[in-house]
Amino acid sequence: MKRNTWLAILLLLAVGLLVLSGCGGQQEEATESSEKAGEEVKEAEEPAKLDYPTKPITLVYHSKAGSGGDIFLRNLGKALEKSFGQPIVIENRVGAGGANAWTYVSRAKPDGYTLLGISSTILASPLRVEMPVSYKDFDPIAQVFYDPTVIFVRTDSQYDSLADVVEDAKSRPGQQKWGGGNAGSAESLCALRFAEIAGMEIKLVPFEGGGDVIVALVAGDLDVAIGEYAEIKGQVEAGKVKLLTGLGSERIPTLPDLPTLKEEGYDFVFEKIRGLMVPKGTPDEIIEFWNEAIRKVYDDPAFKKYYESSNIIPLYRGPDEMTKAMDEQHQFFKEMLEKMGL
Repeated sequence: MKRNTWLAILLLLAVGLLVLSGCGGQQEEATESSEKAGEEVKEAEEPAKLDYPTKPITLVYHSKAGSGGDIFLRNLGKALEKSFGQPIVIENRVGAGGANAWTYVSRAKPDGYTLLGISSTILASPLRVEMPVSYKDFDPIAQVFYDPTVIFVRTDSQYDSLADVVEDAKSRPGQQKWGGGNAGSAESLCALRFAEIAGMEIKLVPFEGGGDVIVALVAGDLDVAIGEYAEIKGQVEAGKVKLLTGLGSERIPTLPDLPTLKEEGYDFVFEKIRGLMVPKGTPDEIIEFWNEAIRKVYDDPAFKKYYESSNIIPLYRGPDEMTKAMDEQHQFFKEMLEKMGL
């Protein structure tokens, strides 16, 4: 083969190697670029860690310290502090049938640091008294319990049974004095509802909270009272208060001898909602943070001891289920008030 031919072949081989080397480099660069882009996408898909809570949290309630809702929030807060790593403070803002507390929280910054502890009162009170706020002005977090409601009297009362109460009320219309918390509260409306279906007329005396009702009853200023069992448990154990009936769909587990209102012959059931709400616009991430913590808190030994000994019934409902339950109970109150002309 001629020398020129060999030189041509060698030249072609050299060019080929250079081309292959360039392609490989480009391929490596493309691979590295693709991997880098994949890492960037992965980082973008991963949610940012929630920086919450970083300071104390305030739970606001509409009744005085010592009421069932106040006790519930203090025990819940104490249990959650362990996982939150921040103090949870209970603030009692009483007055205006609950509107003072509700208005305050509705106007708070929606950042998860000011929350509202609620009972069924927030569903009932705005129906009786014109208020600048209602339960629809908040976002729900979760229902945590339902609270057994009971009718009770002093231990030395002339009434030994619910039948005695009804008989006496019918014999002196409008004179039998009942205590049931705030005017327009769930308890007061339940008392009026019971009076209606029992065919009796009572005098309902308003109080700021359940604690005041108990004091007035024990002092002899009331004949009968209706309220949360959690509020009066201590007085029952001390022998100062006697239970007559419960308003739940079933008997209270630790009070198997206490009949329900339905068992007494009155077709009326009421189970009080206990839960938490936040100002409108609170981020979903914070609401879910609370839900996750609440789902776990039932197993906290101290908290479990509290709710079992207080006879409040665990019932977790997330935001959607809680909204449905509140809407149904709100409608119940509305219909009841319209029927009574209130």
